[in-house]
Amino acid sequence: MTDLKPIEERIPIIVRRLAGSLVLAFIVLGGVWLLFELHISTVDRQGRNYGALAIGVAWALVITRLLDYAFFDVAFRLRRKTAAPALLRQLVGLLIFGICIAILFKTILPDISLGGLFTTSAILTAVIGLALQDTLGNLFAGLALHLEKTVQVGDMVRHGETYGIVEELSWRAIKMRMMEGNLVLVPNSVAGREKLEIFPRPGPPIARVMHVGLEYDASPEKAIATLQRAVAELPGVSPSPEPVAYLKSFDASAVTYELRYWLEDFGDYLRVDSNVRERAWYALGRAGLAIAYPVIRQHQYAAGKLDATWRHPDIQGVIAQTELFAPLSHEQHELLAQGSQERFYAPGEVVVREGENGSSMFIIESGRVSVSIMGAAGESRELSVLEAGSAFGEISLLTGDPRTATVRALTETALVEIEKCSLSPVLHQHPQLAQTLETTMEKRRRYLADQFDASRQAVARTEEPLPLSERIARFFGL
Repeated sequence: MTDLKPIEERIPIIVRRLAGSLVLAFIVLGGVWLLFELHISTVDRQGRNYGALAIGVAWALVITRLLDYAFFDVAFRLRRKTAAPALLRQLVGLLIFGICIAILFKTILPDISLGGLFTTSAILTAVIGLALQDTLGNLFAGLALHLEKTVQVGDMVRHGETYGIVEELSWRAIKMRMMEGNLVLVPNSVAGREKLEIFPRPGPPIARVMHVGLEYDASPEKAIATLQRAVAELPGVSPSPEPVAYLKSFDASAVTYELRYWLEDFGDYLRVDSNVRERAWYALGRAGLAIAYPVIRQHQYAAGKLDATWRHPDIQGVIAQTELFAPLSHEQHELLAQGSQERFYAPGEVVVREGENGSSMFIIESGRVSVSIMGAAGESRELSVLEAGSAFGEISLLTGDPRTATVRALTETALVEIEKCSLSPVLHQHPQLAQTLETTMEKRRRYLADQFDASRQAVARTEEPLPLSERIARFFGL
């Protein structure tokens, strides 16, 4: 089989087109000549020469094939620089052959009318109509598909649950080569009335979707960034649009993410999909993000208070390293940490908003936040960007005043939140700490006051008629 194809390709195309019809024509001619030599007449009593009709039909086929070669293998290729559609060739061939047959009947059998033959017999007409019902349906559906150029040879088509590449469009069916290598014929009438998904090749990039479930401990920002980076610059994946990942749903055993990427050639989807999953597996492993599967977790705890947080940070160490609480003793740090909580914010989330009421402060455990205020003209002004170890919101914690600035997370940020109820026991045990906290906080406020508008400074001064230490004592009931 492998040796026949090169031999066939070396045969001139005109020979391949005409060989079969010429052989048939000479066989018919030889058969009529043999009948003549055997003195068997092919002419009936009315003078109808059926031998000549048979020879004429055979040579009409030769003429049809010759014109098909001239029109489509020569003229069409020279003009369009591409192969002619199979459906067009078949329809034109049928038309030419039909004209030749009509001429033959008119010339050799002038007393027989084809139209009268079909119209005078109602039974014959009904039989032919029923027999050609599916054939005509396929023919007209094929014409519609061809004229609309809905499907082209080489396109990837999904029919039902199977994918295939269109190899030929005929007057009867769409011939598709499945991904497994087998051929499937989809009748044109079926393609015209049922759902047929078409993926043009070549054409614009077409999206594919991969879902992956990760453990609930996985950071969404990190997971999304990892998945997007995993398939960037992967051969077969279109650089535009860029791959994008989404947090799709919270499921029973996993957080499901959706990775959407675009294929340059949809016909290569099996290989590219496999490579995408392979890259994602390696990238998630390097990032320490575990792919989830249904499990039952059993936790054993010693007697005492259960920690409901999903991480167990060193809150006491974070508090001890903060400038505001550096003067406190180890026991006071421990007492303050017992009532504090760790909070997580996604990039872009607002932690506190200027003017809102609040009675807590925050220490940045990891990440970065932006601090901004409304200027004198009503515009938003960024004062600073705070890194890990910085604190904000201490004025609201110590005095109960509304928030004086808006703080927004720039990256995924972990914060330790200290509320009034956590600080109150420390201050009641050591009231003198109010003065120490006032001194430390005043240093921080003077540093930031230089960045305020003059009008904001005036407002700030009018809002603080009492000394800060007295306001702290009054707020905590000291």
